[in-house]
Amino acid sequence: SSDQKMQGRAEPQCPVDTAMGVLSGRWKGSILWRLHENGAMRPGELRREISGVSEAVLLRQLAELVDDGLVVRTDHGTWPLHVSYEISEYGATAGPLVEQLCAWGRAHQARIG
Repeated sequence: SSDQKMQGRAEPQCPVDTAMGVLSGRWKGSILWRLHENGAMRPGELRREISGVSEAVLLRQLAELVDDGLVVRTDHGTWPLHVSYEISEYGATAGPLVEQLCAWGRAHQARIG
């Protein structure tokens, strides 16, 4: 039976779930949107633009985006420490998706008032 054939084999994860897993996180959408719109930004700049995010959470979300290859962290090698983040070449491929999510989010906000 087909059930027996599937035993021992992992089913491939749904591609939508994979994408949502990479983009999920309370602030990842806001981070990607701002980096997409503004180019390279320092963590303090991002924190001022994203109201409500703590420094620890912002840095954790940025680290996850770096680990997933969507964002590049640049240490400018100066003292005091100067670090900036920007969308990677790979991350730029998600630009149209981020724009679509933004448009859908605006329409949904308008719908729910």
